[in-house]
Amino acid sequence: HQLLGQGGMAEVYLATQDSLQRKVAIKILSPSADSSFHQRFIAEAHCIASLNHPNIISIYDINQLDDGRYYLVLEFVAGGDLSQHKGEVFEATRALKLIKQIAQGLAVVHQQHLIHRDIKPANILFKNNEHIVITDFGIAKNINHNQELTQHGVVVGSPSYSSPEQAQCQPLDARTDIYSLGVILLEMLLGYNPYKADSYTQTVINHVQMAIPTLPKALQMYQPLLNKMLAKQPEQRFA
Repeated sequence: HQLLGQGGMAEVYLATQDSLQRKVAIKILSPSADSSFHQRFIAEAHCIASLNHPNIISIYDINQLDDGRYYLVLEFVAGGDLSQHKGEVFEATRALKLIKQIAQGLAVVHQQHLIHRDIKPANILFKNNEHIVITDFGIAKNINHNQELTQHGVVVGSPSYSSPEQAQCQPLDARTDIYSLGVILLEMLLGYNPYKADSYTQTVINHVQMAIPTLPKALQMYQPLLNKMLAKQPEQRFA
């Protein structure tokens, strides 16, 4: 029906699945995608298929077009994403309810020995005002496998939400997702992301060096929670 969005190597379209007469989202690899992206795309499909939780996007199919490009058929979520609320200050109890849903979804991801590595507002979709799902597992990684679909020493993820260890290309575990979730919570409470700077380099430096931001007095009861989520050292965060 229409283009919903596009990234560097894929486009997402709204469509109708004729057999069941339901709206779906179809994610199609771009013609310029090389073999490593084909690998990653298939891995993403297998990753989502291994996860079953109300706060994780559902996958219905993976297949190829006549020209060889892969596509995924995914659950269509109509409520937009969290990035569309940029600049909005969330009421604290609502922010925590939404963060809890993301955390519950991530718990299932981590139980499967996977890490998402790109938890950010654009990858949090609203089914409705109070129900959200995690999407885009394109750079998720199985921590039990050595194969890496990204080049060694290349930063993956989004710098504004990357953990200090992710920003420095160090080994990652589930706690990198906890940090990213903490940045999202901070942004929801403040209405802006204090780590985000005018340049990529300064943003990365902020995650590595900047002190954990202090919440306004009215929100001080949430400071210990944020301190633990946003600790510079992974071992100081929630497991």
